[in-house]
Amino acid sequence: MVLLLVAGFAAFAGISWWQRSSPETPAFARHRPSVPNAELLVDRNAGFFTDRGFLFRKRHFFVATGCPPVRIADYPSLDVRRREQPVRIARVGLRSWWWFEEGFYRESAGYRDDAVRQLVRDQERREQAKRDRERLMSDVDANLRKRDQG
Repeated sequence: MVLLLVAGFAAFAGISWWQRSSPETPAFARHRPSVPNAELLVDRNAGFFTDRGFLFRKRHFFVATGCPPVRIADYPSLDVRRREQPVRIARVGLRSWWWFEEGFYRESAGYRDDAVRQLVRDQERREQAKRDRERLMSDVDANLRKRDQG
């Protein structure tokens, strides 16, 4: 009976050890060479996923465009910190990936967290100005059509 329990535990540990390997890398996440670029880009492919590793312990991985799966050890603390300040999640070659509020961003200029925050805010202001211009042009077009019809 004891031998059967030992064999069962050994099989369980062996399966867990076998599953410990890194997850498969999606095509979009394969590493590509990069050149320094001052632009901060939104990475829509970026995100986290969870799997079970050795002895079926939960593991968190980050994957993004050009970033193969990277194991994240302190996911809960990153999730809290990213609400207040940009948090660097991974770095592969020259590229770094940042998590800030609800978005993931990549850059290859070596920015610090305060610079990333400012660039994100600038992008948000530009997008809001673009939406305001589109709304204004739509209103002007509608008013011109009304005037021409009536």
